[in-house]
Amino acid sequence: MSQQQEEQKAIPLDKLTPQQLLQIKKQLEEEVQQLTQSLSQFRIANSKYEESKIILKKLDQTPKNNDLLVPITASLYVPGRLINPQSVMIDYGTGYFVERNTEQGSQFCDRKLQLLKESQDKLSNIINQKKQFMDKLNIELQKRVLQVQQIQQQQQQQKK
Repeated sequence: MSQQQEEQKAIPLDKLTPQQLLQIKKQLEEEVQQLTQSLSQFRIANSKYEESKIILKKLDQTPKNNDLLVPITASLYVPGRLINPQSVMIDYGTGYFVERNTEQGSQFCDRKLQLLKESQDKLSNIINQKKQFMDKLNIELQKRVLQVQQIQQQQQQQKK
């Protein structure tokens, strides 16, 4: 749908009731909160891929048959021995693992980081658009409150 079609379907804020404005504002706040949480999840994934790239560089310089601790859980480790430091298993998702060398692993991380960056940029733009619309809503709500206050003041003055 083109932007012109969207504008034709859009209802001007001044035509909405204060209750409708508040309902839209609440919905937008919830959407922004959910999108912000998604954005923070992207940032966490981003840091994991950055960390993976650093580890791959260190792994490439590690000698064969090096003893190490293999994490089983966040706080449980078992002893292990690094047989081939140039070979890694990459989790491609949904249970698929592929054996690659460290350079290919680093390239995989670079591709994922690029995809994450693009997604983060798109999501940030959406969040900013929604926040700008919330600002417009707040301005309209403030106008309505001022109008109501002015009407009340006029009514009080007429009673006197």
